[in-house]
Amino acid sequence: MYAGIDIGGTSIKYGIVSADGEIKQQASTPTNPESGKDAMIDQLQKIVKKLSGEAESIGVGFPSVVNPKDGCVYHPPNLPGWGIVPLVELLQSVSTVPVAIDNDANVAAYAEAALGAGKDESHFLYITLGTGVGGGIIINHRIFTGERGGGGECGHILINVDAEPHEGSNLSFRTGTLEEAIGRYGLIRMAKQFAAAHPESLLHNVKELDVKDISDAAVRSDKAALECLQRAGKLLGLGLCSMLAILDMRIVVVGGGISQAHPIFLDTAREMLRTRSLSTIAPESEIRTARFGSTAGLVGAAMLGKFKLLYT
Repeated sequence: MYAGIDIGGTSIKYGIVSADGEIKQQASTPTNPESGKDAMIDQLQKIVKKLSGEAESIGVGFPSVVNPKDGCVYHPPNLPGWGIVPLVELLQSVSTVPVAIDNDANVAAYAEAALGAGKDESHFLYITLGTGVGGGIIINHRIFTGERGGGGECGHILINVDAEPHEGSNLSFRTGTLEEAIGRYGLIRMAKQFAAAHPESLLHNVKELDVKDISDAAVRSDKAALECLQRAGKLLGLGLCSMLAILDMRIVVVGGGISQAHPIFLDTAREMLRTRSLSTIAPESEIRTARFGSTAGLVGAAMLGKFKLLYT
């Protein structure tokens, strides 16, 4: 049995997973990032101590760049005050079994590589669509992390050179990116813009608009919602065309909550791949939906730990 820990912005999920990906035990606890770095590390160490008595290895999915050379996590965007922390060392010091840590999107990609929609593929791109847009690159069945752990940041593909920073944002590196356009907040902004041109839109009836509302309205043939999701699909497809050309890949596995939106979204992205990808890629291009949903991080983390146990 293998243990996995999936660290999110609101909760830490952890449990025991079998070699074939079946979750045998699962629990969660609030992340409480406002409690500070030291309190969170103490909480993680307690979880690791518990799991190390129940599993052969422990894998962790963490929401930041994780440098494979020094085992440090670097500036987690949703964990204020962390900076650079040697988390592998800190968790391994309290564990009696091997501990492996990687970026949360990478471990979700690994779940799909080991047991999911990419298990029969040696090379594929994984992209997760939610509050943010993340990704993982699988090359020869293994995660490609890049020189310092930052490989696969699909959400930071630039798609709009004329974009201006959104109100309240001073992060220039996010401006004009795929994440800003079709991550949760970007998709909501886009929907409101389309709704403004359609006074009859159902979207005007929703007080706190979210992605599910956009998808539900699209199911009811709402023009603003359908135009929004079609536009988002075009942008996703264009971003994927660039990524597949750089990587010489043809398979994309898409996960995350937004991937479950009205079919016009991914169908439009597929059409973009067929019409805008390189001629060596387009005929074989394929977008698959991920096998694992909310459990991808937990299962992938456990498989990451298993991999470390077997190959180190």
